[in-house]
Amino acid sequence: MTAKAKTSRPNNRLIIALVIAAAAIVALAFVILSSQGGSNSDGSAYADIPQGRQDDGGFVLGSADAPITIVAFEDFLCSHCQRFKPTVDQFIAEYVATGMARFEYRIFPAVHPGYSPLAGKLAECADTLRPGSFWHAHDVLFDIASARAFSDQSSRTFAESMDLSYADLLACTADAKQADIDTQLGTQLGVTGTPTIMVRYGSSTPQHNPFGRQANLEQLSLLVEQANP
Repeated sequence: MTAKAKTSRPNNRLIIALVIAAAAIVALAFVILSSQGGSNSDGSAYADIPQGRQDDGGFVLGSADAPITIVAFEDFLCSHCQRFKPTVDQFIAEYVATGMARFEYRIFPAVHPGYSPLAGKLAECADTLRPGSFWHAHDVLFDIASARAFSDQSSRTFAESMDLSYADLLACTADAKQADIDTQLGTQLGVTGTPTIMVRYGSSTPQHNPFGRQANLEQLSLLVEQANP
């Protein structure tokens, strides 16, 4: 055996060991991220945050004394909205839970003509059947829509996850109107896609944020800091 062959074998073993270690790290990271992805799905993240609704029924989270509200027009089925949700979660933890800002969710069906409005109605009806459960429903719907394509079965999965009567949910959706109200508002404000992030100061009409249709956490943070001198 040549000297070259002798030295290559340890190198091969080292490479294999490094590959195995890297795979283990990736697997561990996946487990951690997966567990974090549904961390809010029991609604506990919102337990100590004031919840309310605007005069037209829009769902809002945070202290009424906060000087600024971030308004998000979103669709639960929208992949961009799903990817934006970790930013929303962090924003709520850092600024809404601390009283510096509010977060307002507006249902704006844009992906599917049937399932997108239905998902919005399910969220509204969860709150109708169990007042105060909208934000829990908000997280559960994002979890369901992110995990698989939304279908007829998704409504039943949602009912089971929320521990609500499937029959009562479906009956409620026949009269649920918030998605229509939010869509009309968004259309009036020039919303053309999701997510669209707007800003409301006090009780003013939502306005386009200075960073464009969307905004990252750093940009949202800047808006909040400017509103809290």
